[in-house]
Amino acid sequence: MKTRLVFLLMLLALCLHVALGEVDIAWGALLGALLTGGEVNELHATIVKEVRVPRATTAMVSGTLLGWLGLLMQTWFRNPLAGPGVLGITSGGSLGVALAVLLGLALPAWMAAAVGCFAVLLLIGVGARRFVSPVTTLVFGLMISYAVSAVVTVLQSSATAEALQTYVFWGMGTFGKASLLQAISCMTLQLLLGMWMMRRAKWLDMWTLGEDLAQTMGVPKARLHLEILLITGLVLGVVTSVCGPLAFLGLATPHVYRFFHPKRGHLDAIQGIGMWGGLLALLADGVVRWTDSMAMHWPLNAVLAILGAPVVLAVLWKRTHDWS
Repeated sequence: MKTRLVFLLMLLALCLHVALGEVDIAWGALLGALLTGGEVNELHATIVKEVRVPRATTAMVSGTLLGWLGLLMQTWFRNPLAGPGVLGITSGGSLGVALAVLLGLALPAWMAAAVGCFAVLLLIGVGARRFVSPVTTLVFGLMISYAVSAVVTVLQSSATAEALQTYVFWGMGTFGKASLLQAISCMTLQLLLGMWMMRRAKWLDMWTLGEDLAQTMGVPKARLHLEILLITGLVLGVVTSVCGPLAFLGLATPHVYRFFHPKRGHLDAIQGIGMWGGLLALLADGVVRWTDSMAMHWPLNAVLAILGAPVVLAVLWKRTHDWS
């Protein structure tokens, strides 16, 4: 499938995301709310500018960011089943929200998630200075994730029913609570991450050939590890704080891209994976909105699992077949 077609599909999904909803808004009123700001229905303008546009933009940009992080993790660990959450940074966001919600701290959930993610990132960064291999960093992150999950479980066991419900709903993930400022922040991160990945595309291509060979070709191992760790923590912390702990999107998107496109270097893959990530996120959120209109209310993470789990199973099946 041509990259241009994927781009057009993503734009179509974005337009439909803004145009359609429970409140019927005519196309003329919609364009008036978006462009002129003239005499339009105040309710319609509020819905478009403060609800639909931030939600659609956040979905598209978050999908792109997580798709890029998935590619980065799979390259760094040279493992097709690695995803953005393998370092345990997302679990830090869960711990931050658990402390804020379950203990009743006066802190917004998005801020608590950001603080938790960056706290775990700092811990992993300190530990990574002593580790030689990224695999050791991976194991260290997994152990932190297990420890954090244990703490969250203890907090849940003594929480009130109302606080527990709030925490569970946050863990389901959503694009619908993002503000316009948060959407703009995610777009800024998208620009920064895209520029960094294009700048480091050659290093990433060399890294796929093997760690030792990459170093002989001039890739500074310690610098690359530090940059990957910092930028992954920053981006994942912001996305988790805005949307919650999103599952499967970062893991599955690079594989969807590889299924429809010939294998190429990272410079070519960045553009395609970014558009596929945005498209898949918009489609998943479209399913969520459709189920809401049908009074079924499917959580975002459930939809992402339905879409992403078959991709992971297909990867496992293919690798098992290849090994046999």
